[in-house]
Amino acid sequence: LGEHVMYGSYQGEPVEWRVLDKKDREILLLSEYGLDAQPFDTSGKSRVDWKDSTIRKWLNDDFYNSAFSEKEKENIVESKSEGFEEYNTSMNLTGGGKPYAYLERETEDKVFLLSNTELCAYFSEDPYPGCYSDPYAHKELLCYPTAYAKQQLETRYQTETCGWWLCNHVYEDDSVELVSAYGQGSGTSRENIKANTKSIAVRPAMWVTWQSDMEMVEANQQVE
Repeated sequence: LGEHVMYGSYQGEPVEWRVLDKKDREILLLSEYGLDAQPFDTSGKSRVDWKDSTIRKWLNDDFYNSAFSEKEKENIVESKSEGFEEYNTSMNLTGGGKPYAYLERETEDKVFLLSNTELCAYFSEDPYPGCYSDPYAHKELLCYPTAYAKQQLETRYQTETCGWWLCNHVYEDDSVELVSAYGQGSGTSRENIKANTKSIAVRPAMWVTWQSDMEMVEANQQVE
C-alpha cells in the first residue's frame, strides 16, 4: 500500500491513482488529485442518496467512458461496499445496531466515491476513532485539483487545496459529507454541504485487476 499507478487519462492528462487496498489480484484505487468539479446531485430534491445521485451516473457514464480505453475498462471490477462497521456508530438506538450515523454505498459500481468509514479505514488511523475533525485532522486528507479541475471549481477556500466529495449523507440529514481543505494544512470530513454546489472536487475510486504492465510512479506532493 502507498503505491501510485498511472491508469487512464482525463481531459488530456494521464490519471495518477493511490493504491488503498489489495485483495488477491485486485487493487482499490483513489485518484491522487481532484479531477473535476461536479455537484453531488442536480435534481433539485432536498435529499438524494448515492444510488440516485447524478454524480453516480456521471462517474459510471461520462467519466468512465472518457477516461478509459476499452482495454482498460476490461480490468475495472464492478464492486459493492457497505463500508466498515467498526468506523460507524448507531444513531438513537439502544444496544447498538443499524441504522448507522453514516449511510454507506450499497450499490454495485465500476467507479464510485469513498464513504466516511472507508476514509477512516484507508487513511492514517484517527486518534479520535470514526471522526475526522480539528484538531484530529490529517494532512494526507488534503487534495490538490488538476489544472482542469481548478478551472471548473467555484472558489471556496483561500488555498491551493480543494474539498472532495464522499458518497454518504449523515443519517437524518439532507446534506452530503465531504473532505474539507484548510489553509493551515489539514483536512477533515466533518463538514456537510448541499448537494447542488459545484465548489467540490471529484476523486473517483475503483477496484481494478492488477496488471503487470501498470506504470508505477512516485507520489508527488501537489499539482503545480
